[in-house]
Amino acid sequence: MAVLVPYKKKSTYFAYFLKNTWFVLLWKLFRRKKKVLRFAGQKGITQEYSNKVLKDAIKSGLPFAAIRFGGTELSCLNNYEKIQFGWRHSYKKSVKFSMKNNGGFFPTTDANLNYYASHYFKDLPNTDILGISGIHMEDYFYQKYIPHARVIQYNAFEPLMGDWTSQLAGKRVLVISPFAKLIEKQYAKRREIISNETVLPDFTLLTVEAVQTLGDQLDERFLNWFEALDYLKMEIVKHEFDIALVGAGAFGTPLCWFIKSLNRQAIQTGGATQLLFGIMGRRWENRSHVTRFVTSSWTRPEQLPKGAEHVEKGCYW
Repeated sequence: MAVLVPYKKKSTYFAYFLKNTWFVLLWKLFRRKKKVLRFAGQKGITQEYSNKVLKDAIKSGLPFAAIRFGGTELSCLNNYEKIQFGWRHSYKKSVKFSMKNNGGFFPTTDANLNYYASHYFKDLPNTDILGISGIHMEDYFYQKYIPHARVIQYNAFEPLMGDWTSQLAGKRVLVISPFAKLIEKQYAKRREIISNETVLPDFTLLTVEAVQTLGDQLDERFLNWFEALDYLKMEIVKHEFDIALVGAGAFGTPLCWFIKSLNRQAIQTGGATQLLFGIMGRRWENRSHVTRFVTSSWTRPEQLPKGAEHVEKGCYW
């Protein structure tokens, strides 16, 4: 059931929608991406600046949650917002498909998606650092819910993009990924993977194997995504750690907020988490900031979920 929303809030949304639609058209017609060196009144959001923000946050020793709006999740949140405004009555089929296929959310009923979105917005103010990429309506949700958060480049979260990973040296690092076992195996021979200790320093590696429900994959242990999320939280609290690198699909953002609530640090490194451990995926095969590190000791994920080829053309495998 739609909630009555004051006209001013609707008009604010509509103004952002019109502005963002222009950038969508530029992309579709000319493949011109929206520049994000400026965002919501902030200037100078370069890769160098973004890398420094992450380094300084880790150095501080203070708890924080560094997240980014994934395109899949943001489409769901945008759909939810339209339902609240009374402009839609349900979720688009494309949103439901993407949430399961690309995000691993299940089952994608309207009730479940409403619950997901409402809790997402409730916890969103716990964000300290937001990675931006210029995707549709990103600026609207930032201004509405987290104008206090520091803004950095989305790509800066990639462990091989800058040198913020140097600050992991000597720490207890929890890595949350569906490739946890392979990550452990790869880290044991880390100097064969990345010889530069600034990029891949020595630290105490801890892992939690993320629930894998992308594509057509199911996990019969859980009735729904929320049960799986609670399970991952229980796995996390079993470990004593200083900072977490989180690559776990749609689980990633809420897990970062949860980790911050434990007075720990969390960075949503997303799919690129695997790269720090010499695990290649199709998405990065021709990206120079990755290929410059590749050696014969790099590998690929050993197990593929059902329908992996339909998850952004098998980008993680």
